[in-house]
Amino acid sequence: MPEAIYSNIIPRSISRSAHKVENRNCFIDQREAICMVLFLSVLLFLSLLANALLAHLYYSNGLDWLISCEPVKSCSDQDVDHNAQIEPFFHKDMENRSQAHHCPQKNFPEKWVRDKGRFYVFSTDVMNWNSSRQRCQDLGGDLVIINSSEEQKFLANVIHAIGAQTLYWIGLTDRHTEGEWLWVDDTTNHLNFWALPPDDHKSADNPLGEDCVVLNGRMFEARWGDVFCLREERSICEIPCC
Repeated sequence: MPEAIYSNIIPRSISRSAHKVENRNCFIDQREAICMVLFLSVLLFLSLLANALLAHLYYSNGLDWLISCEPVKSCSDQDVDHNAQIEPFFHKDMENRSQAHHCPQKNFPEKWVRDKGRFYVFSTDVMNWNSSRQRCQDLGGDLVIINSSEEQKFLANVIHAIGAQTLYWIGLTDRHTEGEWLWVDDTTNHLNFWALPPDDHKSADNPLGEDCVVLNGRMFEARWGDVFCLREERSICEIPCC
């Protein structure tokens, strides 16, 4: 009878051996799980890196087409709509549109974008308001005059497509009469895209106040701001086709 009592008890040496095997298997399973997580993480990172690189290349190719158009003396070619101008890299027929648009790849000191019978020229260098205006006039136009909310949005989108988060002179000033904002053609259209109401802020460094206007490319909608006219900033020219 006593022998029957101990007949179902596993010997201690066997129990310890089985426990070691179980622990080792658990450790191997955990190590495999960690390795699998690390492997999947590396794959995900490489996938994101490849997608970012492809997007950059695709974007850059589209942007080159956008900003490298040669100024011409004819508006006979059909203008490209706003969405096609700003997001050419989202369209499948970019090659056909580029051929129809006649935009030779040349290195201009400014970024040329054509829309609705005129060129918008986005400078890559910086000058004060007067010098910027003179540059626009030398090109056959003037600092841009914004006539609609559509045009304001278009310019803001181009600025962000170019990727230069900075200020751009436009053809609006109250230098002649404080508070009377006139465009360079001496007209007013009562548009209001101010980020903040103009305050003509004066200081020891700026005793003349703030009489010229910029588009603020650091803001999503490139809202207007009044600044010191002698600041050196980029600019946007508007040149009609002849």
